[in-house]
Amino acid sequence: MRSLVTGATGFIGSHVAEILKARGHDVRLLVRSEKRLFPELRQGYEIIKGDVTQSPAELAKAVNDVDYVFHVAGLIKGRTQADFNRVNAYGTRNLLQAVKQADKSEIMRFVLCSSLAAVGPAEDSRHVVTEESLPHPITYYGRSKLLGEKFAREFMKEFPITIIRPPGVYGPRDTGILEFFKWMSKGYSLQFGEDERVFSMIHGRDLARGLVESAMHESTIGETFFLTDPHPYHLSWTMEVLREILKPSKHKVMNPPVWLALAYARVIDVLQFITRRPMLPNSDKMRELMPLYWVCSGQKAKEVFGFQSEIGMKEGILETADWYIKEGWIKVK
Repeated sequence: MRSLVTGATGFIGSHVAEILKARGHDVRLLVRSEKRLFPELRQGYEIIKGDVTQSPAELAKAVNDVDYVFHVAGLIKGRTQADFNRVNAYGTRNLLQAVKQADKSEIMRFVLCSSLAAVGPAEDSRHVVTEESLPHPITYYGRSKLLGEKFAREFMKEFPITIIRPPGVYGPRDTGILEFFKWMSKGYSLQFGEDERVFSMIHGRDLARGLVESAMHESTIGETFFLTDPHPYHLSWTMEVLREILKPSKHKVMNPPVWLALAYARVIDVLQFITRRPMLPNSDKMRELMPLYWVCSGQKAKEVFGFQSEIGMKEGILETADWYIKEGWIKVK
């Protein structure tokens, strides 16, 4: 088997590539720069330089003669809706068109890694987002991911496609949650208002394994799945666990009023406009941080192809913190 992985210089894509190789696949990586690959992926893989914003014709070399495509590449930090759409939506369409124009009889599965953000948060604590929930994305990122899903569904008559929606993802190599660990390592925890926030999570290796396993079952063709830990987590509990692991010398809870946090984000918006560089936390990011319940159900994936997460949150947080410290990404103070 030969598999193409996009986004292999990133957190999830790198784990997908390693799992495929361990299962005996010849693995091809579509990357913009080989220098950005983790050391573990610099040998034993076929490297194709490029990215999904290229035309379908330019992507032909990447998709030709592959049995599986795992499309994990995506933009998680941008200034405008157009920035996110260019990569997450139209980049997905470029890759789909490239597969269609190739010898599609060879494609056994195209797996799209989308996001819970494409659907949006749960309404309240009595509801959990499922595959039947009506999408209502609230961020640029979420809207771009939903549009990418729409393009994928338009190609489902051409070749077998599966859509996977993870919630928050964490683990070694991740940069998305790194800022949270940095603040906690300095002894600071952040809270907006008095209400508790609850969220679904999944470890990066669990997600990567789920992406691969979803491609190996006929029952997943044309379907969409959430992959998540079975139980949601409270932010206060998560911060307490991380404090116990990191043992910073001080502990200070930063709890700015919501109006002040939103005002600060508007200042960041202005700085983004001036510098033309994405900066956090901007107003779009605040729309993601404000909801109380980012909670989804993984029941469908469990029933259809037997997926269950294997790495517990405490174990995963400890592993992640140890990796960040070892790599010098965080320093405990």
